[in-house]
Amino acid sequence: MKQYIKAVLFANIVILFAGCASHEKFVQKYNSWVGQDIKTFIHAVGYPDTTYKLPNHNTVYVYARTRLVSYPSMGIGFGGYGYPFGYGIGYSTADVDLKQCKLYLEVNKKGKIVNWSSRGNSCVSE
Repeated sequence: MKQYIKAVLFANIVILFAGCASHEKFVQKYNSWVGQDIKTFIHAVGYPDTTYKLPNHNTVYVYARTRLVSYPSMGIGFGGYGYPFGYGIGYSTADVDLKQCKLYLEVNKKGKIVNWSSRGNSCVSE
């Protein structure tokens, strides 16, 4: 029964947020940056977390985002009452999920974004 309740709650959350953010919008957003100057990107988004050079002398700018998301979960409990004493016991936990996204922007010697890729379970955009 607990698994069923979790599944129903998860489905409702997915439906609720389906219109808010998606990976497709993320792809469209960063596809539009290909050919643009990296300085413009940095001005809009901020400085990268790290950079490194490729063998072809291009530079990769890495942006990393990590966050913990806590979801309430259903608890179970037992209780009773009686005269003159009452008693009860309960148990509940929170579900915690680690959301990560790394964005990799490849930039040529002229400072133009030539390619990008991403990794993670939370690479979405509004």
